[in-house]
Amino acid sequence: MAPIEPRTTPSPVPTSRPSQPTAAPLPVCRAETPAAPAGRTPDRWEEGANEVARATNGVRQFSDAVGATQVNRAQGPIRFGRIDTGLLGTTVTGANTQPARLAGGVSTAASVAQLPGAAYLAFRDVRDAFRAPSADSANRAAGSTASLASTGLNVAKGGLDLAGNVSNYRAAADAARAAFTQAAPEASAAAANRVATAAASEGVLGGSRQVMRNAAARAAGEGLEDAGRLGANAARTALRDGGTAVARAAGRFAPGLNVAIAAADTAAAASTLADPNASVGRRVTASVTALGSVAAATNIPLVSQTGAVVSTASSFVGAFF
Repeated sequence: MAPIEPRTTPSPVPTSRPSQPTAAPLPVCRAETPAAPAGRTPDRWEEGANEVARATNGVRQFSDAVGATQVNRAQGPIRFGRIDTGLLGTTVTGANTQPARLAGGVSTAASVAQLPGAAYLAFRDVRDAFRAPSADSANRAAGSTASLASTGLNVAKGGLDLAGNVSNYRAAADAARAAFTQAAPEASAAAANRVATAAASEGVLGGSRQVMRNAAARAAGEGLEDAGRLGANAARTALRDGGTAVARAAGRFAPGLNVAIAAADTAAAASTLADPNASVGRRVTASVTALGSVAAATNIPLVSQTGAVVSTASSFVGAFF
């Protein structure tokens, strides 16, 4: 009879005790709550960041494709970043052309636009990892931090390359214009600008002394050929030893930044692969982005350019998952 009385007397007790199983799943809910921002129920800031990523990566597909066509080919050591592989062959480096400068400016601006969203996601996921520590929340924090690092490194590399290219072109053009004007003070400003453009355009592409002098002489026009050649000589002097300090810094650090971008994209891909909530599309695109970044860090013809374009295209597609 003792067991019978607790069942009949507190009839509310069965209703309160079944309510306790609702408390039992609470630990499960805590584990799943950080997973929601990963893709199931994104907040409005994450949705905004995703929209920006889609738009800017869509633009970067075209600007990076243009940049991939603007290259110089030469025979030399094959490298991964600044690491010499010990192999020799045809190599590629970015060419300092007007299309390349425009494409670099667009790509860098797109990366800058992605920074606030990437910073927010990294901050939120790191905060959630501290609030509700678990393997999943730590993995999400690591992935979003790696994505932020990749975006920031892309901004640094793009900005450094663009600044180096622009500064070298301007230094060569200014030197050519000044020398031409000094040699032919009666010449028009239009003629001086033509000489500056011709000499600088050939110079930043690594043109020989003779090529630069011939281009400047043609641009100067009849009777001003000698002054044009003097302008070309001045432009060549301005570009000696790598040109401006900014351009030399870009040449020194950009290859290393390529390797750092590849490492960050690889870390982000590893985080995505380890995320049980990640869709197949996200896993595939994250892996392709990482492989593309690794390829882009080399100086192998076609491999480097294709890697850069594929990485951007994969990031664009991945933003839809």
